[in-house]
Amino acid sequence: MSTPPANQAAAGSAPAGEAKASAEQKLIADLREANERLLLATLQAQELADVAEAAQARAEDITEKLRESERELHATAEFRERLLGIIGHDLRNPLGAIEMCAQLLVSEGHTDQENLRNLVGFLLKSVHRMDRMIKQLFQFTRARFASGIPLELSATDLRALCQHTIEELTLTSAVKIRAEYQGDTTGTWDGERLIEVLSNLVGNATDYATPDTTVWVRVQGTATDLVVEVINEGKPIPEDTLPVLFLAFHRGRAGMHAKAGHLGLGLYIAHEIVRLHGGTLKASSAAGLTTFVMRLPRTPPSSVSAPPRV
Repeated sequence: MSTPPANQAAAGSAPAGEAKASAEQKLIADLREANERLLLATLQAQELADVAEAAQARAEDITEKLRESERELHATAEFRERLLGIIGHDLRNPLGAIEMCAQLLVSEGHTDQENLRNLVGFLLKSVHRMDRMIKQLFQFTRARFASGIPLELSATDLRALCQHTIEELTLTSAVKIRAEYQGDTTGTWDGERLIEVLSNLVGNATDYATPDTTVWVRVQGTATDLVVEVINEGKPIPEDTLPVLFLAFHRGRAGMHAKAGHLGLGLYIAHEIVRLHGGTLKASSAAGLTTFVMRLPRTPPSSVSAPPRV
């Protein structure tokens, strides 16, 4: 067999090399195109994932808003029901007592001075109960459904506030109230609001104190804050009630005996006022003693606003 000339072999291998190079270029182009398509598909998938995630977030936000609206509607409906119950029951009791006293005062045979004094005293107690309930409803409405309880801060002596509160409650309470003071009792607070707190705490203590015992109000000033303890002897608050004691419409000792004129708002309002001052209000009850402890910074946080009182 004869060998082909060298120039013929080179001529035959050239087309083969070109074909191979062309095939490699096409393969590279196909790989590049496939890679571009894969990258595009990845980007599109990421966009779709982002859209789906955003849609899910919006759906969750809408769901939470719907739940919040449902809670608000439920709370409003519950408030209306409780308000109707208060008007129909709690306010009717002192109104009935006032009516009875008025009838006795205008009837014949009741001109004795001692009887008149007793009737007027009973009438004043009923008026005081109604006034306390109406104020509590007003404060609760502002705290829950309006702009909150406004504070008007000024230099205040808590000792003077305690003395004022004790003198006022002594007029309608059969329980003795005593106070002790230690250290500096001055600070920057809303005096009128703190009188509401003290009236609720001390009034609550006298209502549930064992007869012939003494309610103690102990005030101690430290370098940075002021601590007020209101202590009474009596049947303790149930342990499972303490965590919910400051909730609205919760009658903390209702399981024992619900006192007339107690709407379950006094402690809630007191807690809100103390919180707005940057302080704390806590309760403990054991071994026949119930103690409420209010701790107030001498100067409330700068975040506390002081809008004009309405």
